[in-house]
Amino acid sequence: MGLLTHLYKKMFIKRYDDDGIVKYFSYTDFPELEAKPIEFYTPEQNHIKGYIYSYANPDKEHLVIFCHGIGGGHRSYMREIETLARAGLEVVAYDNTGCFESTGENIRGFTEALNCLVSCINFLKENKYLKNRKLSVVGHSWGGYIAGNILNYYKGIHSISVISGFVSLKVFTDLTNKLLTRSVYRFEKKANPQYVDSSSLDAFKTTNANVLIVHSKDDDIVKYDVGAGYLQKYLEPKPNIKYLILDGKKHEPQYTKEASKYFYSFFEEYPVLIKKKVLKTKEDRIAYVNKFDFWKMTEQDKEVWDEIIKNIKQK
Repeated sequence: MGLLTHLYKKMFIKRYDDDGIVKYFSYTDFPELEAKPIEFYTPEQNHIKGYIYSYANPDKEHLVIFCHGIGGGHRSYMREIETLARAGLEVVAYDNTGCFESTGENIRGFTEALNCLVSCINFLKENKYLKNRKLSVVGHSWGGYIAGNILNYYKGIHSISVISGFVSLKVFTDLTNKLLTRSVYRFEKKANPQYVDSSSLDAFKTTNANVLIVHSKDDDIVKYDVGAGYLQKYLEPKPNIKYLILDGKKHEPQYTKEASKYFYSFFEEYPVLIKKKVLKTKEDRIAYVNKFDFWKMTEQDKEVWDEIIKNIKQK
């Protein structure tokens, strides 16, 4: 294994579990929010677990899949999922391979999220209660990448909402760290050869689906130039593709500015304190984390979500 491949695996290709330290919300934190368990398998027989979330008497015309980012599972996005459910929608959310409740030694690569999403849609299309819905996909970061790219594999999707997503694996690595591109491509091609070359730019050129691209210009994780900025540069304007470009929210444009600032005050300091061995034990870390208000940290921006919900519900 080459040095750069080893570095890529060490940085990203691992399991992501709830360590019981950082606060992840559950449906039980939202009175009357219902969660119906679902499960399906990828072609490699990884067992994917998730839920269909809704409040009473949801809209039966639409069905939304929410795709989570790297570093956690779908419960890392319970405020986002609950916001969609509060708008009257049923929301399918699951943990990718190697994350939280799903099986897998590790995440198998960035393209594995596409593998999971294709498997999820196949599962939904076989369910007599769900298969005839107008299907929408919403995703953030890693989930935003696959939300845009799923249109290369399913043409009948009603709407796509990409939040802080990158266009393709190649664009992301080329513009982030070009030295990694060849090693990442080699690894990902072995894991999921059918998805490695996928690009949302190709999908958006031909789609008639409602597409909304949400990105903050100061995003320092998925830079604007590998997401919305890249599409604006290379994609001809189309009436079904809209952009919501913000600033001052970094990688969380769905949060309020105040929440984004508070979020980064925690996540920029917390790993530094661990690295410096200031927080040596699990008890130290729990005590530190408990000083923060995770409701305040994850407050959602109503105006952003109004646009996403409008994108989902428009004809």
